[in-house]
Amino acid sequence: MKIIKLFYQFCSSKYLTFMLFFWGCIQNVFAAPDPSKIPDFKIPGVDTNTKDPTEILLIVGKSIVTLAAIFIAASAILVVAKALISIYSEATSENGKKGWVHFIVALIIGFIVIFFCLWLVKLAVSLF
Repeated sequence: MKIIKLFYQFCSSKYLTFMLFFWGCIQNVFAAPDPSKIPDFKIPGVDTNTKDPTEILLIVGKSIVTLAAIFIAASAILVVAKALISIYSEATSENGKKGWVHFIVALIIGFIVIFFCLWLVKLAVSLF
């Protein structure tokens, strides 16, 4: 009896997910869209009929630079957050040697670093 109850609970918890998935599949099968209404995928700044490999390499290079800027900004934000947390816990501990001045200075420098990294991401995105 316990196995039947557990099976019923499992099926009832997954019923909504399964039915939404099933309904979406059925809709996609029977809804034959007009191919002329589907927009073409276009990369900004690139002609759709281009076969120039240098232009394609330029776009890939810009994409790599943008991804690198995003990863550097994310890692800088993570490092700043970890440093601020450690300095805050040091400032609030009873045996801590660092005071609130260290925390405020680290906060100001951290915000400068974060805004500089986000500005670099903005510049990288504006390459496109």
